[in-house]
Amino acid sequence: MSRPLAAFPYDYSRIEAVISGFVPIWREEGFDAVVAIARGGLAPGMMASSQLSVPLHALTYSRQDRSVSWFTASRPAAGSKVLVVEDVAGRGTTLFDSIEFLRREGHHPSVFALAYDAQSRVTPDFGIEIPAGFRAWFPWERESITPSFAATSNQPTRPEYEYASWAIDLDGVLLADLPEHLYAEALQETLAQRDLLVPNEVLPGLDLSDISIITGRPEQDRGRTQAWLDRHGFHGPLVMRDERRYTAAQTSIYKADMLLARCHTHFIESDPIQALDIASRARVARVIWWNGSKAMLVYANEVDVLHRA
Repeated sequence: MSRPLAAFPYDYSRIEAVISGFVPIWREEGFDAVVAIARGGLAPGMMASSQLSVPLHALTYSRQDRSVSWFTASRPAAGSKVLVVEDVAGRGTTLFDSIEFLRREGHHPSVFALAYDAQSRVTPDFGIEIPAGFRAWFPWERESITPSFAATSNQPTRPEYEYASWAIDLDGVLLADLPEHLYAEALQETLAQRDLLVPNEVLPGLDLSDISIITGRPEQDRGRTQAWLDRHGFHGPLVMRDERRYTAAQTSIYKADMLLARCHTHFIESDPIQALDIASRARVARVIWWNGSKAMLVYANEVDVLHRA
């Protein structure tokens, strides 16, 4: 059985940084226009056209009959040298057919893709090759990373938001989060006290019966943790911290890594400091801080130079 692909996230900051890195080369190439492939190429296409100060046009593609047509009313002048922009160069025929369409119309296309890999049908002239075992993840197609969406072969029959994959923290969400000092002072007694806790009266407004749980509790606590969950009707997958890979101080790093490895689009965290760190590491995911009664969406981008923030 092959290992599921992990998420390789592109938030808008990363997308802008990737495009900015290619702009000096593109200016030397002297492109007359940018042609984005709707819809994945629209956001990066707009960024590229703005930085190159050239017109933006767009194509649309029908997978059913492999037909290409103009998405925009405007189109490049005859014989233009165009930069074709797409989010991912995949295994399908979109890029191949779009390039052939532009050539038939007399244009001279070069291709930029934010992501491609060794299996891509078209190797772009410009782009980022992502590592083996990863799948590109973009903010305009947040749910496309999930296994349930992948099973549709990119032909969803329901609204895309219905393919979201949720996970939650345990302590502080499903039950009270006991003070840390109690574990240090009397570990076994505190664990026994925790086992007797009942679920919080106020819980997030989701179906929690089979939701994935990503907890900072160490793997050695799996038996008693699973027993508590089973006793109270929570039967979703349980992911616990491997102490050989992550210390307790690295809990937020571990949670962010698990979100990306398991392709979850949404995560509810009870600790605000952890929520901020997770959001900064898994930047396309929706990270939500749960304070016990209210949910707040968290955005966090690292600032390297404070005076430029």
